[in-house]
Amino acid sequence: MAQNIQVELDFLQDLLLEILQEFSPKSTSYFSTLKSLFKSYAPPTQLAQELQATIKSDQILEVIKAFSLYHILANLVEERYRNKQPSTMGLAKAHKDLSQAGFSPKELADKLQHIRFYPVFTAHPTQSMRRTFLEAIQEMFGDLATIFDHPCDPLGMKKAKERLAYRLRLLYKSHLVRQEKLEVLFELDNLLYILENSFLPSCLDLCQQIQAAFKTPPTPAPLKLGSWIGGDRDGNPMVTNALMREVVAIQHHFIIDLYLKELDKLRRELSISVDFCPISAALQADLNESYHKLDPTSARLHPKEPFRAKLLLMQTKLKNRLIALNSPTPIDFSYQHAGELVADIDLLLENLEPSLQGSMRRFKNLVLLTGFHLLSLDFREHRAVFVNALSEVFSLLSLATDFYALPEEQKLEALNHALKLEPISFWSLLPQVSAECKRLLEGFLTMLWAQCKIAKNAFSSVIISMTTQTSDLLAVLWLVKQVGLEKDLYITPLFETIEDLNHAPKILKALHANPHYQAYLQGMQNTQEIMVGYSDSSKDGGIFASNYNLHMAICRLVALGQELGIEFILFHGRGGSVSRGGGSLEDALLSAPLFSVQDTLKLTEQGETISSRYLNNTSALNNLSNIVGALLKKSLYDEKGMSKNPISPATKELMQQLSKISYTTYRQLYTMHGFLEYFKQATPIAFIQELNLGSRPAKRKESTKLEDLRAIPWVFAWTQNRSILPAWFGVGSALKSVDLADLQKCYLEGGFFKVVIDNIAQVLLKVDLDTAREYHQFAHDVPNAAHIWAQIKNEFTTSLERILAIRQESALLEKDELVRQGILFRTPYINALSCLQTELIKAFKHHPKDEIKLAIQSTLIGIAQGLRNTG
Repeated sequence: MAQNIQVELDFLQDLLLEILQEFSPKSTSYFSTLKSLFKSYAPPTQLAQELQATIKSDQILEVIKAFSLYHILANLVEERYRNKQPSTMGLAKAHKDLSQAGFSPKELADKLQHIRFYPVFTAHPTQSMRRTFLEAIQEMFGDLATIFDHPCDPLGMKKAKERLAYRLRLLYKSHLVRQEKLEVLFELDNLLYILENSFLPSCLDLCQQIQAAFKTPPTPAPLKLGSWIGGDRDGNPMVTNALMREVVAIQHHFIIDLYLKELDKLRRELSISVDFCPISAALQADLNESYHKLDPTSARLHPKEPFRAKLLLMQTKLKNRLIALNSPTPIDFSYQHAGELVADIDLLLENLEPSLQGSMRRFKNLVLLTGFHLLSLDFREHRAVFVNALSEVFSLLSLATDFYALPEEQKLEALNHALKLEPISFWSLLPQVSAECKRLLEGFLTMLWAQCKIAKNAFSSVIISMTTQTSDLLAVLWLVKQVGLEKDLYITPLFETIEDLNHAPKILKALHANPHYQAYLQGMQNTQEIMVGYSDSSKDGGIFASNYNLHMAICRLVALGQELGIEFILFHGRGGSVSRGGGSLEDALLSAPLFSVQDTLKLTEQGETISSRYLNNTSALNNLSNIVGALLKKSLYDEKGMSKNPISPATKELMQQLSKISYTTYRQLYTMHGFLEYFKQATPIAFIQELNLGSRPAKRKESTKLEDLRAIPWVFAWTQNRSILPAWFGVGSALKSVDLADLQKCYLEGGFFKVVIDNIAQVLLKVDLDTAREYHQFAHDVPNAAHIWAQIKNEFTTSLERILAIRQESALLEKDELVRQGILFRTPYINALSCLQTELIKAFKHHPKDEIKLAIQSTLIGIAQGLRNTG
């Protein structure tokens, strides 16, 4: 396998060199020399001379581009071979394992009707690549498959090589760095591209696999799709109510247009005549009733082709559906909801022989998956915005004065009184409130419009960022009730910091005791969605304390749900990097606390993880199959008591000790005098904040506090300086405090501890403290800089030693050779870009020119591609 990977890498590297030589022989020389020097670990003096020569040349951008393109190509090859590996978690493997474990075909089929993988696509700014590059990569993936997987097709191979070279030439001539500010609608457009070209087709392939393997009919897929693009308003002024409405309408048009295209294909296929396929009385009656809606030409052409006639009528109803969206009066002959379209599909399926149903069944699966809304939006806003708006409204209505400043007990009294009253019209309040309050109230009216005009599930949840107390949720309940959506929307607290995670059960218990909230829960079938944040808890307390406190918070919530008779749906706010909850999703799922999934896995899919998992059909199908397979296993194992036992009391005590020490160690650094300034100087955060990665600002508000910096740029900056500090700092001190034999025993038992240690081990292999030392030199004048650097070095050494000992390895990941080699073969090329970056920063400090800044920003993108992580 490794030999095959090298063959493809050599082929692509030769092709890249050929294109470089064609366009810029000088750039080729610089690139080849640096590549050779870093690969052979040349003496520092020689490296320094070549680096200086490169950054002073006119070819610096081309050299950076060459290294970056190499990383992109290497990622392509790695992705191809990962897809070829025998799956250890896919649906087929899950089916086999569960069958061998004694589960009957009926049990498996029944469970598949209930489980749901619910990815929520976000606009979080972690996608460092431009749309131009994403599209090219998708095409190149197919070309590589043609070249290396189909050697018996010389003509196809020749054309694929030509296309591949053409695409590389175009990318070489394109900027790595996005020149314009990324707007929300651009983010939506990027997502729709991936949905149409790979994600949705892969979902349908998965449905077909399930229906073939588990003998199930076309029922709703074990998938539900969500999005934050256009609904995530927390600290993002770009997300206005007009934009939110536009996003919902665009999604609606997108899916209706896709249905129209699919119906066109079906009309071309289903030229079946009644002479050979008699139809039922029900279909004939349906056609007779609406035949007059066909235009004269179609009516003449299809008297004996009832399927084509019916499909034309379905298209007419869909087109009328689009007209009805903006019409003040009802539009005749239009679908009111997606269930009516499904009923028409079922009518046709009943009249088709099983061997002729394939395309129609696939279309039904698509409609069941996406409805008329495509993606359910979540409406996310900071708790302070809800509380301040309610305070203004309550003052206007004489329900409370200065509600926002009241103690919690008095807030609850005011809310309980207000919740007893009849709903009021927000329209009557709009002229009387401030712009900020009006923006929030209009947001709820926009959700009402979407639920009425688009689909009942156009919106799924109202998420309260930084939830801290019971009144936060009751405030949102009051707002939801005024527009009559209390039976349609989850009111979802987002617990982000470690302190908030620990307070979560207390808040939810108090809510359950509140009669108004109890009534709301009953209307929602006693289900409560809770979002847990991985990013801010990690930034707040370090990687191990974050993971452990999340794990224990989930355990307590599960126990509380069982006590209260509530089903908690946990929504995991995970990022792509280990520092923000990344790592193997399947491993994390199977090691999660007992009964924590409850048949539904809802999580955020952000930026780079969307493209890395779903950009091409093969990867998308494999990832979906792996996740659904793991979810099926987890659900059944939990039900039958076959999952791993919860953390034992002795292990729990040990984990608590590790969490406490790692937290203390991390916080000592985080709160040390001078650390904020050190962070600013010893990382390229200033250049990262000027990148056009997303529409959202790097901070929720203007502030000089670390707490107000978002987790993504925090992680991105430490990743770029190659210390990747948030993913391991504090772990070494914690592990050193415990007997090694006890840690090794915990690791061998598997579960939570093993998953965390394995994730950190992967990160440690990517760390390069020699590069981090170069960044440290930028901060040498900062107070405590020497002490901070000493802490980083010592903690890394300790973390490395203990994790090697726990995994019983002499070198990191020696037991995971494919992963190890995937990291190591990129390392010299990443090091080259890192050194170019530090030298360019030095140059910029002496002469701050725009062309130097552009080169620095280009290295940011190239390094992110090499490490396969931004934030």
